[in-house]
This record gives sequence, structure tokens and C-alpha cells, in this order.
Amino acid sequence: MDILCISLGGSIVSKKNGVNVPFIRQFAKLLKKYRNKHKFIVVVGGGYANSLYVKTTRSIISNHSVLDQIGIAFTRINALIVKDLFADLNVYQNVVTSLEELKMAIGTSDVIIMGGLVPGISTDAVAILSCEVNNGRRLINVSREAYVYDRPPQESGAKKLPSMTHDQLIELAYRYDTRVAKSPFIFDLVASKLAKRAKISISFVSDDIAQVEHAINGRKHDGSTVS
Repeated sequence: MDILCISLGGSIVSKKNGVNVPFIRQFAKLLKKYRNKHKFIVVVGGGYANSLYVKTTRSIISNHSVLDQIGIAFTRINALIVKDLFADLNVYQNVVTSLEELKMAIGTSDVIIMGGLVPGISTDAVAILSCEVNNGRRLINVSREAYVYDRPPQESGAKKLPSMTHDQLIELAYRYDTRVAKSPFIFDLVASKLAKRAKISISFVSDDIAQVEHAINGRKHDGSTVS
């Protein structure tokens, strides 16, 4: 049974009006459908609540490590909610907080839920590391935007990139990932470089559950692919 890693964007889980329970339940049903083919590692981001706190505390907290720790706390809160809504699955009993614990959990559970690990490392990078330590070869990045663009998508003339190499993703991340908490680039520089070294392919999809299922099956889907 292979390992499939999913970076579940916080913007999908935590929204302005609260937790996105309908999507999480749909997502849980989808993973249950494929639990006999894959073991899933799901790394959950911080989302709206994290953004709100980071933005409102930047004026009083100048230490980026502290801001990162605030973000990690929110990712773990979101991960705890996701884990609880995955009750029908053979999900690991705790939100995993280290790679050592992950290696133990993968032997006993079909689904492992994680948040952030350490300051300076995004949940995207955590997801790639989680893949690498368990010899996983594919990661699905679920976020509001299904595509990587050649520049920030809000800019005039921005173009979707349906497929790209690891080097192209690294180049874009180098230009647009500021390494500041809540940096807006779709996949951070550290994660991009780790994916290249581990030869992990990445499928970017939106929260359209049908497209997530296509990505799980390795089929063509709406969104960018990196290999």
C-alpha cells in the first residue's frame, strides 16, 4: 500500500464564517473510499483564523519566530478538528507533532493528521518531508487556487501553468516566496526544493472534491502538475 501525502490548505478548512465542515466531511468520505489503496498523511494549514491573528499582531510582535509559532498553533487546532471529523476512518489518535511520531503512526493507522512542526517551515514543507521520510512519491496540494501562475494571479497578464518542472517551481518560489508568515505564494521555496531532491511529484487542485479524487487516482485534473 503506497503513501499519499496531502497538503490541505488552511484556507479550505478555516474560513471567515468558521470551519468548513461540509468540505471536511466530503473529504473524509473520499479518503475512506480509497483507504484500501493508500495510506494518507494529511497536513493541515492555518487558514483565516491564522491570517487574522498574524496580521493583527505584526504591529506589536516583530519576532518572526513568534509569529510562526502562532501559525503552528492554528494549524494544529485545524488539524484537531479535521481528525475529529475523520472518526469513521482508522485515523491516528493524535495530531502528529514530529517526524519521529509520524514514522511510528504510519505503521498502525490508515490516516495521519498533522499541522505545522517548527518555525520557518510551512505546512507545505512539512507535507513534503512527511512524504520523503515514508518514501512517498506523490503529494496533492489542495487550496483555493488550482493552478500555479507565472506571476501573482491578481496581476494583469498572469498565465496558468498546467504543467511544470521542479526547477520552474523553484524559480517562481524564489521570486515570490518572502519567507514571512502567511506569504501568499502557492508553494513555498523550502517545500519546492525538498520536492525536487526527493523526486516527489505535486498535483495542485482546488476544493472541488471531484478534482481531488482525480488527483488521488493519478488522472488528469484541473490544476497544475509538477514533476
